[in-house]
Amino acid sequence: MQHLGPSGDARAFTAQDVADSLVTGPAYEPPYEGALQDEFAWHLVKYLREDVTLHSEVAVERPGAFFSVDFVATVPQPDGTLRRVAFECGGARTLRDHQRQLRRDATLLAADAADVVYRLRGSDLLYHMEDVLYLVSGWEGEGAGAPFSRRGRINLATLASPEAKTLRLRPEQSSVMVTYALDLDGGEGGLGERQLWHAANGMNPFVLVRRLDRRFPEVWAPYAEPVEAPVTPSRLVPLRKAS
Repeated sequence: MQHLGPSGDARAFTAQDVADSLVTGPAYEPPYEGALQDEFAWHLVKYLREDVTLHSEVAVERPGAFFSVDFVATVPQPDGTLRRVAFECGGARTLRDHQRQLRRDATLLAADAADVVYRLRGSDLLYHMEDVLYLVSGWEGEGAGAPFSRRGRINLATLASPEAKTLRLRPEQSSVMVTYALDLDGGEGGLGERQLWHAANGMNPFVLVRRLDRRFPEVWAPYAEPVEAPVTPSRLVPLRKAS
């Protein structure tokens, strides 16, 4: 069994880890768990720094439970630690699903298995990928410890919609919604299936990105399940890197 870091020090890394990441960089390496994860990995790696490593299907063990995270990007920090940015692809269909996912994501932070968890809806990744990644890059910031490269941030700012670029994100913010005008004309191709659904239901299309950051326990701690012992992300599930 391999681990991202020893128990109790999950963010520590060695000089060899850094050397390996500089040689390989983030890489797109299918197959992934599903088509949605494949699409996300294909796009994400275009915007990451070269020294970021993207792991897929990262297994997390905790007392009485075992589950895997779709992606964890490990980002070398100036102080010699790793920032672990987790991504879960697929939103909630019901309130019960949302509550379950919220508990799961909060427990990941409580178990020190990640530093931040992003929950991304499938429809948003399929129809508004650049807006989603632009919002994530805005939360993650820029500089030596940020996962997105300077070129990647410039490209995302170019590709993102005006609606996404008007938003101002706060570090502790746990969710953001971007609403788009409903295009009832539909252009030459007419109304697409998604536009028709929104028109029929009287709703404007929107993107919803949820986020929990370990630095703000007042936001996520009330939802976390008790953690009885230190937990370390492991590679029990086949580990892959994506670009």
